[in-house]
Amino acid sequence: MIRGRVDGAEIAILPAVKGLVSEGDAVAAAIRELMPDAVGISVSREELEALRDKSIYSDYEMSALEKAYAENLSSFGEVELPSPSYVSALDTCQDLRIPLIPLDMNDAEYTELYCKNVRAADMVRDTFFSRRADRKRFDLSSPLAFTLDWDSKVNRTKGFRELQRGREEHMATALRNMTRKHRHILAVVEAERAEGVGTLLTPRPTT
Repeated sequence: MIRGRVDGAEIAILPAVKGLVSEGDAVAAAIRELMPDAVGISVSREELEALRDKSIYSDYEMSALEKAYAENLSSFGEVELPSPSYVSALDTCQDLRIPLIPLDMNDAEYTELYCKNVRAADMVRDTFFSRRADRKRFDLSSPLAFTLDWDSKVNRTKGFRELQRGREEHMATALRNMTRKHRHILAVVEAERAEGVGTLLTPRPTT
């Protein structure tokens, strides 16, 4: 867990491996242990609204890239969508009546940033990678190692790296904004973005 202080508020960032069922238990345990004033999660406003509607969970169909991710991640346990870490954060916060706040940019903001940074050549390379992802080798020494290795390959072009950097900046800003109302904050952030958010949030995050 990454910890820091921002404007007098204590912020703990919990890196979560998306999709892994066991991560849901870890998130619930962290919330109950820390009992924060508020919890932020690395989803958009629209994604959080979708998470609240459990009747549509079974309608989700994975893309070829998501299937390749899930197949590799299943080496470490059961995999589900939507991500159990986010579902657990939602359920636990509802049980404890803790505010749950989306940290990621909304759909319109993401689209604007995507169009600004991702070029045609980036999209072509992304398509080639997606077609071959199920045949590539990844670091399977641990769930975190796999997630970081996957991320480095998926976002290997400058355009996609800048896109993810923009998301990290947005989430760090959202957490700073949370400190206006809350003194003890837990952020559940996808593992591959957690360190970047922590670095942007405070110059010297500690583990």
